[in-house]
Amino acid sequence: MPYDIHYIVVDSATGTNWPSWVAIAISILALFATLWQAHLARAHNKLSVRPQLEGHSHWEDNFYSLEVRNDGLGPAIITEARVYRHGSQVEGEGPPLIVKAFTGVPGCQLVAHEFFYTPYVLPAGQSVEICKVMCDPRILDIEGFLGGLLHLQIDYESAYKEKCPMYQTRRPPLPVTAQ
Repeated sequence: MPYDIHYIVVDSATGTNWPSWVAIAISILALFATLWQAHLARAHNKLSVRPQLEGHSHWEDNFYSLEVRNDGLGPAIITEARVYRHGSQVEGEGPPLIVKAFTGVPGCQLVAHEFFYTPYVLPAGQSVEICKVMCDPRILDIEGFLGGLLHLQIDYESAYKEKCPMYQTRRPPLPVTAQ
């Protein structure tokens, strides 16, 4: 059985095929432009998709509540949370930490609380009500009173693992002493 073998000879070495080379160059330039745009988009997202934890307190009818809200644009990844009482750290984590911190605080009764175990992701626009406290009506400045006793610090980072400024509750100003 005889076979016919046909050879097709393409002579590309002698002629210049400019349209093919231009298409290859344009493709390579488009690839570099795409990579550069991806780099710029990532840099933009790092700057714009950033969490921002803020404390919001409410005082009404002898009830004081403190909530921590993510007012930023991206999720806050909470890596560590600490509570200090009279300057020394309260041991524990999660909801029992808040109960332990408020145990024995004069004139205050913890009514409700919500806390988290770390690591914890707080989405943008969401909040955690740290405490709701029923206070003695004789306490006129509850934020100053509690701020002198308890201090909350929260370390958190963005989704890009960039460390954000630590959130901490307000402390009353130190009294000025005459020298």
